[in-house]
Amino acid sequence: MTPALRIEAEGVATSFRYPHFPHGVQPTYPMPPPATIYGHVCSTLGERVPPDSFRFALHFVAQGRFFDYEHIHLFGAEAKLSPFEREMLFQPRLTLYLDRPDWAPAFRSPAFVVTLGRSQDLMRYRAVEVIDLQPAAAGYLDCTYLPLAQAQTLAHRTALMMARSLDERRSPEWEQYAMVSRPQPWDVPCLCDAHAPQWQGRGRAIVWNALSGHVTHS
Repeated sequence: MTPALRIEAEGVATSFRYPHFPHGVQPTYPMPPPATIYGHVCSTLGERVPPDSFRFALHFVAQGRFFDYEHIHLFGAEAKLSPFEREMLFQPRLTLYLDRPDWAPAFRSPAFVVTLGRSQDLMRYRAVEVIDLQPAAAGYLDCTYLPLAQAQTLAHRTALMMARSLDERRSPEWEQYAMVSRPQPWDVPCLCDAHAPQWQGRGRAIVWNALSGHVTHS
């Protein structure tokens, strides 16, 4: 068995903007990118930790989508308003797994307000617990993502280019990921969450995502 930190979070609405978008509309990623998870963890801890200090996995769902009308203030020779539509995810639900069970106290008493990016998209933690991940010969994946290079055996997946991490100057490091939006068999030895629902007799597989090329903690 492998100990892991499992965090359940929920909110009313949130949005994860694409870095490039058509004029007048701001679409959202269907799941929080790795860089968003990194920022969320650092905010909870109250400090910027090295990207190689932890790995994560997630299960993310939302009840629907809608568009909100917003505007940006542009300042130049004269002040202007730039209106646009932002796509939002309604009632987001995140189950976040970290390979840092020692961070449980920080998530039970977060240093800053809990969000998934934008300050107005408030979230709350429903549960924070240390669990034992169970080894299994196979499992299933659902409502998650993993590096695209590891997803060749999946029959149904969507490729996404997302920011893996940001440096001090907010410059992103990009990577391709495979999003799994419906249950898929994962026929490789894996760790499973025994507390999650089963699918066809399989446990929910936990596939770690790293924010850098290596992980230094033990």
